[in-house]
Amino acid sequence: MVGDSTNPQPRLLLGRIGPAALLICLLLDISLRFVPPGLIAFRAWESVRLFATGSGPFIPDSVYRNMQSSGDLAGLANLPHFRQYHEEVFSTDAAGYRNRGEISRPFDGILFVGDSFTVGSGVSDSQTLSEQVNHISGCRVYNGALTPNIWELIEHLQMTRGLVVWEQSERFPLPLPIVSEQRWKRQSVRRAFGERRSEMWRKIYQYAISLKTYSPLEILSGRAVKLLQNGEIFPNPYRNEVAVKKLRNGREILFLSSEVENDERDRATDPVFFVQLQENLQKRGIRLLVLLVPDKYSVYQDLLSSAPPAVVRQKFLDVVEQRLIASRVPVLNMTQDFHKQAEALLARGQYLYWLDDTHWNADGIHEAAQAITNSKGHFECP
Repeated sequence: MVGDSTNPQPRLLLGRIGPAALLICLLLDISLRFVPPGLIAFRAWESVRLFATGSGPFIPDSVYRNMQSSGDLAGLANLPHFRQYHEEVFSTDAAGYRNRGEISRPFDGILFVGDSFTVGSGVSDSQTLSEQVNHISGCRVYNGALTPNIWELIEHLQMTRGLVVWEQSERFPLPLPIVSEQRWKRQSVRRAFGERRSEMWRKIYQYAISLKTYSPLEILSGRAVKLLQNGEIFPNPYRNEVAVKKLRNGREILFLSSEVENDERDRATDPVFFVQLQENLQKRGIRLLVLLVPDKYSVYQDLLSSAPPAVVRQKFLDVVEQRLIASRVPVLNMTQDFHKQAEALLARGQYLYWLDDTHWNADGIHEAAQAITNSKGHFECP
């Protein structure tokens, strides 16, 4: 007996299954957004930046622990066999900055500002730049990396003397000129007046934005798809995000593709931002030291088994260093020290940067901390 193709039952069933599946996915997506990010993230960076309702860039008064953390490049390029698993403990203070304890005010020690290198992405609390300098020198330190406004942070710390160490990594362009402190104060007063009246609503808004951005269902679904896009079952579309190179000792190492491109790109080297910053800090009795941190590719490109041909041109950070010196801004360029130390460590299978990450590891941070504390004429405990 031939079935009736006009039977509405299959269509009716399909019409019910489709909306039901969409409703289930919607409810699942909404409910999973209340799962703590620390249970989903594979490293601290993705976890502590969500729901940052304080004045700093991270969740206030939080501690993230992961015994199986790994680097950003292996995840970005979907190359899991390159992962270097390690422990990571990431703590924040009440303001949302990476410090294990609260600082007494007024603060007259060393304020570290900068990007993810100063934050200490990929390392535990005791291995960050600020804590290693504290351990070596005994000076009071505060890690204010990723501050949205250095003057606001200085006001928060009630800082009227001391030293600001501004870390500038090679991958980013130099900051633009800053507004005057007087103009900032006027803006700050207006902003503070508004925030006193609506602090609660500001936090609610920030939380809602994070809740909208954070989708564990999307994250987990993406990871499931990446398991199939491994270059064997399906092509790996993320592979070109990184460059895989081999070192002289035979070990493979990952580089961010943009780092390789930056090495050959001309970039602005005008130090006017740091000149203005130093002038404004000096009015408060605060000194400045600019710390120049090279990209991983700049450190290791001459140590590759197939090193690129030498180019007769000055490196970006070397030019920045010369211009800062000419402008009488204290500067410490880590490029040469890092290259020498990286070459010495290579034979022992040790490195200054994670092989699977763009950032320096504890050894690289220690090298920078030693250089800072040993820099005569620039460093002293306030």
